[in-house]
Amino acid sequence: MKKTRPTATTAITALSELLAFAVLCGLLAVAATPAAEGAVLTSVPATAHGPAVAVYIARPHDAAKHAAVVLLHGCAGFSGFVAVEADRLAARGYVAVALDALGPSEPDGACTDRDGAEKETAAAQATLAWLRSQEYVDADHLALIGFSMGGIAALNLIDPIGSTSPPPAGLRVAIAFYPSCEGHGGNLTVPLAIFDGDADKVAPAAPCAALVRAATSKGAIAQITTYPGATHGFDVPGPERTFFGEPIRFDPLAAADAARKTEQLLTRYLMPQ
Repeated sequence: MKKTRPTATTAITALSELLAFAVLCGLLAVAATPAAEGAVLTSVPATAHGPAVAVYIARPHDAAKHAAVVLLHGCAGFSGFVAVEADRLAARGYVAVALDALGPSEPDGACTDRDGAEKETAAAQATLAWLRSQEYVDADHLALIGFSMGGIAALNLIDPIGSTSPPPAGLRVAIAFYPSCEGHGGNLTVPLAIFDGDADKVAPAAPCAALVRAATSKGAIAQITTYPGATHGFDVPGPERTFFGEPIRFDPLAAADAARKTEQLLTRYLMPQ
């Protein structure tokens, strides 16, 4: 798995415990939506297997049970990008949970931390299990959306390397944006969709294409959309920048197409027919 490190302009201080939530509130005040106004800042309790996980929860304004989507951040840590994505999902009728897998112990992110993806995998697993106990969540309709390192964590949960572990209970689909797919053999336990770019030199597309081919050959449900000319982080708005010397560019057309297909996938797997 190729490790990356953000430049000073891309690294975002991670949040993990309630004392750090004031920073998050500042981020969200800039671009609040109706969903953001009712958002909850809380934490998934610690377990015997791991520490507490700080989470930002956006949810519809009613008392019904809703399908839930867990958002997994990249190696730079929790950011306003995943919080805004949570707000958008809540506005579409989902409980959306953006977690912070790193916390104050790694304020500069985990791009040089060999165990970063493993930490987020454990945090995601704990969050999914906790969500199933919440009265406003449809426990049998859960999804994962992971970005970069978060995409690796999503793959770890549904295609564990060197293991045949069952998927988290209630998980219906996993969606990974530009993950590193090296080492995964396509032994999927839930449907998978990958979105990446053929100009991504941080997490090249070829291993992910191989993973999808292997998965479909075994009868699993998997698909990949590789956008011509798209780089790592193609869906994150902002000026062109570099990441470990590699270019990263926002591609609005690819981002819009991936967002549309993601919404279709969530509707297909999470909305009871």
